[in-house]
Amino acid sequence: MPGHRIDVHHHFYPPDLKDVLGGGPTKDWTPQSSLDEMDANEVASVALSASSIPSDWWRRDAAWLRRTSRRFNEFGAEMVKDRPGRFALFAFLSMKDVEGSLAEIEYAFDTLKADGVGMATSFGDEWPGDPRFAPVFDELDRRGALVYIHPTVPFCCDGLLGISSSMIEYPQDTGRAILSLLFSGTFRRCRNIRFVFCHAGGVLPALTGRLEWGTARMKDFAALAPGGYRAEIERLHFDTATAANPISLAALRAVVPDTGILLGSDFPYGRLRPNIEGLHDCGLDAGTLAAIEHGNALRLVPRLKPD
Repeated sequence: MPGHRIDVHHHFYPPDLKDVLGGGPTKDWTPQSSLDEMDANEVASVALSASSIPSDWWRRDAAWLRRTSRRFNEFGAEMVKDRPGRFALFAFLSMKDVEGSLAEIEYAFDTLKADGVGMATSFGDEWPGDPRFAPVFDELDRRGALVYIHPTVPFCCDGLLGISSSMIEYPQDTGRAILSLLFSGTFRRCRNIRFVFCHAGGVLPALTGRLEWGTARMKDFAALAPGGYRAEIERLHFDTATAANPISLAALRAVVPDTGILLGSDFPYGRLRPNIEGLHDCGLDAGTLAAIEHGNALRLVPRLKPD
């Protein structure tokens, strides 16, 4: 197995579903292009996940969501089967269809042997902390699952300002998703879930002071977070995609321990080399760099340990 790094933010696309993802880099992606990118950057393995989900998915019916989710997950499982040392799978859950998501959890873990599940930060006009989704998180908690949450744009903000949602709305929606899970009590209730959020938590590190100030004044907040706001955030994991630079990484490290930070590339939208070089420009000591590049990920997905 070449290299030592583990990339936890790496996208894949069943060839017949590329068109439903909005085009862009997806049109040229193949499993071999992922392997070539990995080999060129000393990456031993990657965790495969669905990319940002177009908001029109949440206007589709349950049958379409079930069929599309299943196609993603079976294709990803075949990639893992073909190269088990190189790929892991975060099986996609549509969430909008709760019954279908519960069925997909069972199929993903018990049949496909997925390493975790992935979901979007929102589902049109709902966020993951909505009580409607409690049965999904309760089942994931029962299984002690790894849950990977990737940003998208909700109905309210699609096309806002006339600029790409990836520049402003994705970071905002990552913050919304985290707070929805916190204030709904999901984090408190589901202590066995290992949560991973993309892009260094989006806007969340920059809002730390405001959120600590606000939650300290909420009379019922102790029931949600007995140790306080910061203690709940410190339990989460975050990847470095689009954040492997001294400013963004310093903000994240001021909020969470280094043990919660994982290498992420966002391939094929992002490339591994700039993320790796960016981390090396952040003044990290060798032990911290090794933990971010592979050690922390191995605790979440131990089977990726090189022989």
